[in-house]
Amino acid sequence: MVVVPFIFFTLLTLYWWKKHQGLDICVYMSVLYAFTSLLCIFTVAEDYLDEGGILFDRYDLELSFIPTVLYCTFLTLGMLPFSMVYKKDLKTISTPNSLIVDGVSWFLIAISFLNFYLVADSTIEILSGDLSTIRGNHYEGIESPAMVKAESMPFILRFLYYFNTSTLLALPLFFYYLCFSKKKWWFYALLLFASLSMPLAGIQSADRTEMVFYGIMFIPCVIFFHRFMSPKAKRVMRIAMIPVALAMITYVTAVSVARFGKNDTGATGNIVQYGGQNYLNFCFFWEKAHFDQVTAEREMPMTYHYAFHIDNDDYRRSVRSGKQGFFMSVFATYIGDIMLDLSPIGMIIWCILYFVISLIVIKRPHREELSVGEYMAFFALSVIPIFGIFYYRYMAFPYTFMLGIVAFLYITDKYKIEF
Repeated sequence: MVVVPFIFFTLLTLYWWKKHQGLDICVYMSVLYAFTSLLCIFTVAEDYLDEGGILFDRYDLELSFIPTVLYCTFLTLGMLPFSMVYKKDLKTISTPNSLIVDGVSWFLIAISFLNFYLVADSTIEILSGDLSTIRGNHYEGIESPAMVKAESMPFILRFLYYFNTSTLLALPLFFYYLCFSKKKWWFYALLLFASLSMPLAGIQSADRTEMVFYGIMFIPCVIFFHRFMSPKAKRVMRIAMIPVALAMITYVTAVSVARFGKNDTGATGNIVQYGGQNYLNFCFFWEKAHFDQVTAEREMPMTYHYAFHIDNDDYRRSVRSGKQGFFMSVFATYIGDIMLDLSPIGMIIWCILYFVISLIVIKRPHREELSVGEYMAFFALSVIPIFGIFYYRYMAFPYTFMLGIVAFLYITDKYKIEF
């Protein structure tokens, strides 16, 4: 059974590659799942079970038919709406009111400067220190220097800092302005700087996730907008992004070596374990999890935060892990997280709703024009299956602010609200 997802997603990739006549968003999504499925085969072949976040051990590996079918079927269902958008057919991205888009862009830039104010003092010191110790301090609940500094700010600034998770939206906005709207070079630079706000914040806890997240979301933007970029824009972007990419790769490598270089499997083995555990842990959830208690703090984080005062934090996950009898904060893809929270039936309902919402946004195949609001909704929805090779990304209430900004842009474009 371990080879079935790799064969399935490889064939799906080849089918969409041929249908879309090259690399498109849906092809990129299926490549990610084919690649992680290949790492899963290596994980089993190299006997990396029962370590690095993999719940199965070498004595109780159970990869049965039903969870395998559910895994392939509902991951494909999540990607299917994005196969309706063909980049070769798209001619333009427009907006009925550029003032709204400009206002959102400047808001994100302002939030990024607030983040820079918090992290500027300690970033160099952290990068030159012991990254393993810094990460260990984070797991032990010791606040980073940036968080200590943030707690001294006035309430309104502390509240606005919740929008720091929304700065990723500056990334698709950067590409939109670069291709479809003439602005000064420094405005592009500010938007690109704003898009890097979360990776900079992640350094405070020696975290790799935000760097990886930024990288895998940068690629679909390039895929989508590349044909609209002028030769000069492509050249300038390469000059700007190559040092950023090298810095990110160096950082992720340094953190991996610091944390796992002394393990038996080493940093390379750890990366294979991290990337190859999603299918294995999904099957483990199916076989071992208790679905008698439905809890949706990850699916409705804002509601649970304000109405029930429940957050998806380390304490809550440890309590739930104790009830389940296994550590639940592992990679099982986004549908694995949904299944663990809502039961298999709840996962099926959630996946169908996500499929319908995506269809509503995309509307019809072979679109020749998208509004900015539609593209931002397209981007925000694509985060779920793209980063879903690991887990469900929108599981904490600050991400609801990001989705609120996207909904605002979508509604103002849809109903042509002008200011």
